[in-house]
Amino acid sequence: MKFFVVAHRKEDASPEAFAPLLDDEANHALTLFRDELVREIYSRDDGKGAILVLEANDFEHAKSIVSGLPFAKAGLLDFDIYGSKPYRGIIQNIK
Repeated sequence: MKFFVVAHRKEDASPEAFAPLLDDEANHALTLFRDELVREIYSRDDGKGAILVLEANDFEHAKSIVSGLPFAKAGLLDFDIYGSKPYRGIIQNIK
């Protein structure tokens, strides 16, 4: 199942708190991409987080994937996680 994740920097997280974890975060994200759990990843243009497209079994699996990110483990991010399903308008018109 495909999940869309919007990662938000916590209000009290300073840019300096992220700096020592940047390499670990990038390496972990690349591993998730290589393992086909993260299908797409983008930096938000407002500089306040990221947007990820995940492939996960269910909501709990999606939550565990993003919870394992170094920034998340350090308490620097919050996440909004949205499950998805095929758009019914397309499915109805394909048949």
